[in-house]
Amino acid sequence: MYKVMVIDDHPIVRKGLSGIIDSNENLEVIASASDGIEALAILEKLQDDVPDIILVDVLMPRMNGIEFIKTVKTVSKIIILSTEIDRYAVVNLLSLGISGYLLKDEAPNDIVKNIEKVLNSDDYVALSTEIIDEINKNKSKNQLNLSDRQIEVLGMVANGLTNKQIGKELFTTERTVKAHLTEIYTLLNVSNRAQAIAVAIKKNII
Repeated sequence: MYKVMVIDDHPIVRKGLSGIIDSNENLEVIASASDGIEALAILEKLQDDVPDIILVDVLMPRMNGIEFIKTVKTVSKIIILSTEIDRYAVVNLLSLGISGYLLKDEAPNDIVKNIEKVLNSDDYVALSTEIIDEINKNKSKNQLNLSDRQIEVLGMVANGLTNKQIGKELFTTERTVKAHLTEIYTLLNVSNRAQAIAVAIKKNII
């Protein structure tokens, strides 16, 4: 069973999310906190029993989500749950290596599905459909010399497809997809999928 932590300054949100997550037989909320400072203290007490994934709000008193992510030293994967589509925040947080950015008004089942996908795959970055739609509105001319195929692969990554799924869509091997991603990372000067998406959003490539 995967262990989950919820960080949000609204008690009703923490309780609601915990109920949704605990209803899944593969997930268990082991801790919750009202802000980043409280969360850091709880994580220190948990020591080796750290959560597999942490759900974090962006806007919180004392220490917000961005400050928490910059401060925390954990192997846990992190998904942002926010009420707003803030393009700057999305880019900033993806560049910090988060595993997803979802909106709180997502269907509960979709939130749980995204949590499970992130936990079960290092290739998956969870992005809300509304965020992807907003990104697509701002596409501009490619200025980083990416090929059409590389832009296509990058778009599929942003849409949450794994290497295997991308290969299936493009009728090619998973190895070829990995080669495309290696070239993309080099051109964008990044080291992982989340950072690649962040640069692509910032440069309006996808």
